Amino acid sequence: MKRVISLLLSAVMGASALVVPPAVAEDGANAGGGVVIFGDSIAAGYGLDKETEYNYGQIIGDYLGCNVENYAHSGDTTKDLLAKLDSLDADQKKAVADSDYIIVSIGGNDLMHYASKKVLDFAAKKGLLNKGFTEDNIPEDPDISDLLVMVNLKGEGGLMEYAQGSITAAMELTSLIKNIASNLRVSNSKYEGYIENSIMPNIDTAVKELREMNPDARILVQTVYQPIQIDPEYLASEYGEDSQYADVLAIIRKNFKDILDTFRDDLNEVDDIEVADVYYQFTSVPDNEKQNDANPGYAYLLTDIQAEGNEKDFHPNQKGHLAIAATLLEKIGDLHADNGLLTRVFLTMEPYKNGVKYPLLATDTYKRVAGNILNGDVDFNGVIDGSDATMVLREFGKLSGGFKTTLSGIQNDCADTNSDGTVDGSDATNILRYFAMCSSGYEGSFDDLIAQIASQSKA
Repeated sequence: MKRVISLLLSAVMGASALVVPPAVAEDGANAGGGVVIFGDSIAAGYGLDKETEYNYGQIIGDYLGCNVENYAHSGDTTKDLLAKLDSLDADQKKAVADSDYIIVSIGGNDLMHYASKKVLDFAAKKGLLNKGFTEDNIPEDPDISDLLVMVNLKGEGGLMEYAQGSITAAMELTSLIKNIASNLRVSNSKYEGYIENSIMPNIDTAVKELREMNPDARILVQTVYQPIQIDPEYLASEYGEDSQYADVLAIIRKNFKDILDTFRDDLNEVDDIEVADVYYQFTSVPDNEKQNDANPGYAYLLTDIQAEGNEKDFHPNQKGHLAIAATLLEKIGDLHADNGLLTRVFLTMEPYKNGVKYPLLATDTYKRVAGNILNGDVDFNGVIDGSDATMVLREFGKLSGGFKTTLSGIQNDCADTNSDGTVDGSDATNILRYFAMCSSGYEGSFDDLIAQIASQSKA
């Protein structure tokens, strides 16, 4: 029950930090120019092991070889961002004025605060507040800590017990979730359009203030990713095949998707920014593919939502920070072959080994940014050998049997060694031939061998 409560509430409230660590500055290779980061707990690297893991600002700074000043603060809303900009000291203003890139991660906590108020009001109306609290104690702009203190969540007579008490009560909870989503998304005589009318004007004002400080920097604003994407097999094993909690999470996921689709669309209408679509990378489901219970998206691979017990967390884990870094770097566009922190983090994670997964779309973005792709190296481990040939043969068998490809776009390109548009036995043969020749002292590259084979076939 404790796991369910934690998961459900985090889902309703969004990814917001309960702890507020100080902003940090991350020094890169150069003293001038570089990157300045503003935002919330995602940008601050909340949840990472500071001794062994790297937030995306550090990865970006290493890749670009530049200084990074990170002024992100866990829990910040768009209003806090405006206050932050108004309170910058002389050195911070100079950092902004000298920067080449300004990166902003904001908006998730605004959504969480809005939802918290709605849930608190609902709990007060239904008599579900903890002893000693009344409707008069509800703050005007509550956060998740207020909700956890004030609402009886899992105790006797609490919210979850109430929701399970009858079909009517369950429908009331569903109606609450849908009402929150509608008021966030829709702006008309019935719904208040909180994203359009409250969040986006703050972002627009922040962008204008940043532009006044620096007329030339590129301003990149991140979309908010969808955290309610959980492996269907995990849900079934944790909560049962027919669990009502899985049904509730499906409702939350659908409404969160609609909310964050709206946030992304509205953000794209803001002038003078470039949108880095972290939302799309975390989901790793193309926009034209239907998301449903069987295909919910893959954010669970880039967060610790499926960690054990109290370790569950919707913030990006190390894989998530790598995905955000790659997304931003691709948007920046100054790409080169990397042998630095970006690549080291990727290889340390061993994303294709020992059952550790990494979403295919995020992998494709990483490989474009890392720029160290080898034709024939299908598993991206830097070596062309028998394991790559095995992957090619497995793929050939699946395609021959009428099944869909399981390779990402870049993996498919690496597997199609002779560039004939088909992954088949000849590609596996090329890989095995190269592997055997290298074992016998061959010092040429794989592409040299492919060119020789092509030349011989034309002779």
